[in-house]
Amino acid sequence: MKTFFKIPLLTTIILFLGFFNLTSIVFAEESNESDPAKEESQEDKKKSLEFVVKDYDVFEGFIKAYQDPKTSSIYFSIREDQLNKEFIYFAHVSDGVVAARRNRGSYLDNGVFRFERHFESIRLIRVNTAFSIDPKTALSKSSGANISNSVIKVFSIKAKDQDKKEFLINVSGLFLSESLTKIAPIPYPEGPPPKFKWGNMSSEKSRILSLLNYPKNTDVEIEYVFENPPSWGYKEEDASDPRNISISLRYSFIEMPKNDFVPRLADQRVGYFSERITDLSSTDVTPYADLINRWDLKKKNPEQELSDPIKPITFWMENTTPIELRDYIREGVLAWNKAFESAGFTNALEVKQQPDDADWNAGDIRYNVLRWTSSPNPPFGGYGPSFTNPRTGEIIGADIMLEWVYLTNRINLNAIFPEVMNGEYCAAGDFTQEGNLLSNLVMNSLEKEMNKKIVRQSIVRLTLHEVGHTLGLNHNFKASFLHDPISVHNPSITQEQGVTSSVMEYPAVNIAPLGIEQGDYYDVVPGAYDKWAIEFGYKPNLTNEEREEILFRSNQHELKFGNDADDMRVPGKGIDPRAMVNDMSSDPITYAAQRIELVNSTTEKLPNQLKGASTWEEYRLALNTLIRETGRSLNTISRYIGGVYVNRSTPKQESPLKPYEPVPYEMQKKAMELLTLHAFSPNAFPVNSELLSIAQLERRGFDFSREHEDPKIHKAIMSIQSQILSHLLSGWTLDRITDSRLYGNTYNTFEMMGDLTNAIFLEDANSKVITQRQNLQALYVQRLLELIESSRPDQTSVASAHKALKDIQKIVKRRSMDQETQTHREFLLWQIESYLSSS
Repeated sequence: MKTFFKIPLLTTIILFLGFFNLTSIVFAEESNESDPAKEESQEDKKKSLEFVVKDYDVFEGFIKAYQDPKTSSIYFSIREDQLNKEFIYFAHVSDGVVAARRNRGSYLDNGVFRFERHFESIRLIRVNTAFSIDPKTALSKSSGANISNSVIKVFSIKAKDQDKKEFLINVSGLFLSESLTKIAPIPYPEGPPPKFKWGNMSSEKSRILSLLNYPKNTDVEIEYVFENPPSWGYKEEDASDPRNISISLRYSFIEMPKNDFVPRLADQRVGYFSERITDLSSTDVTPYADLINRWDLKKKNPEQELSDPIKPITFWMENTTPIELRDYIREGVLAWNKAFESAGFTNALEVKQQPDDADWNAGDIRYNVLRWTSSPNPPFGGYGPSFTNPRTGEIIGADIMLEWVYLTNRINLNAIFPEVMNGEYCAAGDFTQEGNLLSNLVMNSLEKEMNKKIVRQSIVRLTLHEVGHTLGLNHNFKASFLHDPISVHNPSITQEQGVTSSVMEYPAVNIAPLGIEQGDYYDVVPGAYDKWAIEFGYKPNLTNEEREEILFRSNQHELKFGNDADDMRVPGKGIDPRAMVNDMSSDPITYAAQRIELVNSTTEKLPNQLKGASTWEEYRLALNTLIRETGRSLNTISRYIGGVYVNRSTPKQESPLKPYEPVPYEMQKKAMELLTLHAFSPNAFPVNSELLSIAQLERRGFDFSREHEDPKIHKAIMSIQSQILSHLLSGWTLDRITDSRLYGNTYNTFEMMGDLTNAIFLEDANSKVITQRQNLQALYVQRLLELIESSRPDQTSVASAHKALKDIQKIVKRRSMDQETQTHREFLLWQIESYLSSS
């Protein structure tokens, strides 16, 4: 029997509706379950490069870039075909502060970089280009051993394009830091301590100024703000608050040139900037494969002896260039075309004028620009850097910075003597400007409108010099040896050959001595060395035989060469006195002595000569200019004592000149005699009392509140004498005098110090010692004591110094009727006897 349960109708309806709803829910849940493939596609779209940058500003160019308009963050889109591909990196200062040694136009860095992918990151690598190895040798399999590239930054990949062949990275942190290039300079170890104290870069205050993209380069400009500790030492006005200094840099990532440029090996006999490369597969004792810096200049008609280039080197005169100077600057640039004829080129350089409404600025590396600025504290009168492809030495671009101060009477009155400078600094403009001031004093024309001849020749020469740097040439401090002291003042000779053999020199301004008619002040044409150097660097398709033929001529008188590594501008530096700044002629000692006589004559006449001056500060400027010139002339003379001539030829040249030749005895003695007369004697540095009494600084506000404005003539004279003694008693100089006795030098330290002691003490041994000589004698005794206590010099020099002190002891024991002289001598005697008793 079956049993049935009776269910009421209402209950049945409720159960049915419940089942229906449950079924609906189940079906609804089933329909809401996403398709995994579709969900992943939507997520990928949100993470895709296209989606991430959809609201960003896009910058098409060499490296595609984006910028977030809300945060200013910068992104690079690196294509797969750009990975592991080298490009050129370049950084320069677009604006800054001179005291920080970061001023407009300064070139900071140049190298080779590449991007590499490592899983989900992109690495920025700085490539080490300092070594090469012959790929044909088995050794090439070890290429890169124990050589480190540098990982500059690692970026996480923020997004990829749909095809996963473009990778988006945030590069803001790269640029808003010192990751690429150290911005704060590393202090020069042998220089004076920097006046500007660098603090820390503020990431909060620093900002991205601009992003500029071109087909072959991508540029980013950043303003860095450095928060510096408060300091009384910084007194300049070029920063409204020196606790917060802004330095703007422009970074350029440049496509590696795709051309058939042929690198050219450097040679020590010719002065080119170069890429330093060591050949690790070479068996030579000098395995150097350094490549000179030069432009890719090709003949339009290779079969012709002289031909225009396919693409000339083009310089643009910035629209800031003073109109009245443009012809002189153009003349200076185009004068190089004469030198390029030696390499087979006509019209190698051209000059164009930047329009006033140009849509590009001088910071654009696609243009080589002659730039003019007017800075409150200019670091130079001119500066001509270039940047290169470090792989080949090809010059990619160049600028020339010129300062308006060069044409003014404004100089730093406190900077009577130049600070230590390294080889990257170009002081041609500084020296030329000061030469102009001296010329006008001597020629009695210190007026608002300077002598037109001086202005023209100085600007043409400065332009020639700075353009020479942009062509790859470094300094040549032996070029002033071209003419003798008579011929150098003959314009019929100098107009054709130049005042020197190279415009890359820092020569003394060529002012005629007393009794000689004035000739040319400066070079206005490239010299014989310049033409020879251009032939070496730019002659197309140079064979090894042609190269050796050119270099074989290096022993010729007019082709002497010495650069910043050789020069003797700083006491103790260098060994060849011919490599000197502010000298002139093949007899620099005679020329320098004539210059001192001219300065002394001008000093005597100066008060009457400047009667039309509008301010007493013109007298102060004149006084400092003349003192500075005397110091430079004396420095030139001093370098011949203990000097060794350096001749850089090869054994194959069979030169009669040996690589090292001590300066002849007679010349060293002549130098000491002139130092005695013009630097150490009681009659040295003749003082014009009237000039000192009127050489007043013009007061500005409260500028003198912590300084004393009176002329410090004793300090100025002693500073010059101190520099001379620093050189003569340098451990390097003394060691060299002794060492060179073994290969020809006959002027030993015993005789040199005896002459020096006599020069400083003998003339007034039986008379009153004037205050200038008191300072000098005390300084000399102090230096001798320091020399003996130092471990630097050799035994012969120490013994000679001891003998000098014993000789001085005898002199200062003499009694004097002048109480001041007697007191001075008693003090020196006490110093010497204290040393003798303690030792």
